[in-house]
Amino acid sequence: MLLVCFSISLLTALLLRHEGGNIIAAAYGVTAKVGTIALHISIGIAQGVMPLIGYSYGAKDHKRVRDVAKLSFIILWFFSILFLLLVQLLPDSFIRMFIDDAETVAVGEVFIRRWSWCAIGMCLVALYDAIFQAVGKWKTSLLVAVIRFLVVFPAFCFILDAAFGADGLMWVQPIADTIALILAAVLFMHFKRSLAKHTEQTGKISDVPIIAHRIVAISREFGSGGRTIGKEVASRLKIPCYDSELIEKIAAQSAFAKEYVEKYGEYAISDSLYENALAGRTRDGQSDSDKLWLAQRKVITDLAEEGPCVIVGRCADFILRNIADCLTVFIHASDEKRADRIVSVYGEREDEPMQRIKEKDKKRRAYYEIYTGTEWGKADNYDLCLDSGVLGIEKCIETIKRLY
Repeated sequence: MLLVCFSISLLTALLLRHEGGNIIAAAYGVTAKVGTIALHISIGIAQGVMPLIGYSYGAKDHKRVRDVAKLSFIILWFFSILFLLLVQLLPDSFIRMFIDDAETVAVGEVFIRRWSWCAIGMCLVALYDAIFQAVGKWKTSLLVAVIRFLVVFPAFCFILDAAFGADGLMWVQPIADTIALILAAVLFMHFKRSLAKHTEQTGKISDVPIIAHRIVAISREFGSGGRTIGKEVASRLKIPCYDSELIEKIAAQSAFAKEYVEKYGEYAISDSLYENALAGRTRDGQSDSDKLWLAQRKVITDLAEEGPCVIVGRCADFILRNIADCLTVFIHASDEKRADRIVSVYGEREDEPMQRIKEKDKKRRAYYEIYTGTEWGKADNYDLCLDSGVLGIEKCIETIKRLY
């Protein structure tokens, strides 16, 4: 932001040196205000996808990083071209939004038409900037900004001012932003190639199931009895069940405290995307939640490799989906049934059990969707969905055992 202020101050100072400089500078001021419309919309889109890219990169889901970035670029390409066309066709309408002085409007129409060619570069550079920050490459983001505002912009200010005067200065912003766009695109392509290479390698590994053991992965709504069902299924099948037992194993793998693993191993810090996004990322683009997810994924994969078992929660259904013979189950029930269960069976005596259910489910859903990219509780994502409130715990156990 300091660099932006420097560039605006420099260009304004040079414009004021020319004949009619006050009018030209006023026209530039209005043009800059119009530019903030496009800039803030593009920043809004870029900031909106920043958490998605950060989560995916931290979880090493590089294919998802590329998919999100691709969609974002398509959106901003269309938006920036539309904005450019509107300014070219209706320059006076944009200028008159801020000033109605005839002389300033006349100069402003010329200025804004020339300036508007920076729209594509300005919008896309905002997205590149957000991507670099999301994956922890803040030095790359800063490098582009420094070259753009401290090198290219001042150089073309003086060159074009000397060669063409005020007319030349009207082209400084488009030239600087276009050069910044090319530089950012080159740096991004280098980053993208590393993602593509990783995606290709992981794709080859995941195409073939490597775990032949039959695994039952149970996801569940809070208070639906999924944990009880999982333990009893394992007991009757005479195979291990991993639920709370996972906590110690994940804590040892991740070096996080057991309390932290228990609290955040399958619950997002918040059901707000932005609150989760701002939860401290290190220079490698990972947050503590990302590191916990990677440790959790390794522990679950290792346990599945050891032999048949039942695993409750912690996104095991997604983690094992393409690498194991896995029966994925989702246990759910009505809010009323679950509220009754957490009071009568779990022994929890909250005044508002319904509120606790909603909060737990929101954070569990947020966590699942952040790290898997799929919808928690959607029937298409599971082999079997059972309503424990309607069927009863025993019928759910028998159904899973029979299908095993």
